[in-house]
Amino acid sequence: MLRDIALIFFGLRVLLFAFFLSLTINKTTTQQALVVIPAVLYLILAVYVFLYPGRLKVFKNYGDLVFLPLLVFLSGQKEALLAFIPPIALYSSRKVFDGMLFLWILVGFSFYHYGVWGAVLFPAFLALFIASLHPDLVDMLKKERFYIRKLRKSYHELSKEYAEMEKYMQTSNRIKRVMDELLRSTTLKEYLMNIKNSFGLKGVSIRPIQEGTYKEPVVDMVNLCFHVPVKLENGEVSVMFFFDNPIRLYDKDVLKTLEIAGKLINLYIEGLEDNPQTRAIAL
Repeated sequence: MLRDIALIFFGLRVLLFAFFLSLTINKTTTQQALVVIPAVLYLILAVYVFLYPGRLKVFKNYGDLVFLPLLVFLSGQKEALLAFIPPIALYSSRKVFDGMLFLWILVGFSFYHYGVWGAVLFPAFLALFIASLHPDLVDMLKKERFYIRKLRKSYHELSKEYAEMEKYMQTSNRIKRVMDELLRSTTLKEYLMNIKNSFGLKGVSIRPIQEGTYKEPVVDMVNLCFHVPVKLENGEVSVMFFFDNPIRLYDKDVLKTLEIAGKLINLYIEGLEDNPQTRAIAL
């Protein structure tokens, strides 16, 4: 690929060399020498760069910008302006800045040769530059749109994963708080008091219920209470968590954590009797 590009540049420079030689026909020897000597030097450097691609990078990057304006000026002919058209077409599709430099050099020489009438040619020169730029511009815009869509999709996926991870971390932290309270509590009363203080509850109570009264946890908006049915070895109870703010009853993460905390009471008691006795469980 790089070799093919180098061949295109070499072919362009050889043709421009032949073009400037043709402009010296029917001129005096002095006028011919002014054009032929720099043109031959231009061709020699072009051959050298083609045969040894890694050398003379200065000529490879800036040689055309230096030699072509010089040859156009030394030829002294208006037709020499045509020598700027191939570089504009070639460079604009690869190096937009260099193509734009050739465009402004062409505009400058058109004013030099035609005076104010050079402004008439400017739209045509600009159209040439845009036409040369168009294919790569469209391709670049397509690539940018593709990358933008890909980045946007990746951003949404990452945002979703981050939100899920953050939610998971919050739930894990709440469960950890419950487990910490469980490990440091030796009695049921102490455990419930620690849960109450940890979650900022208004109160916590346990009441016996008939089996099957609640199959699932129930939110009581009237009494600002969250009922968690717990099946013990001897009967069934309802652990009630009282809130002082109704908004907290809409927090599903808190309710889910309290449901876990309520069901852990079966580690302390086997059931509620007329005179319930709490039984400490060593973990």
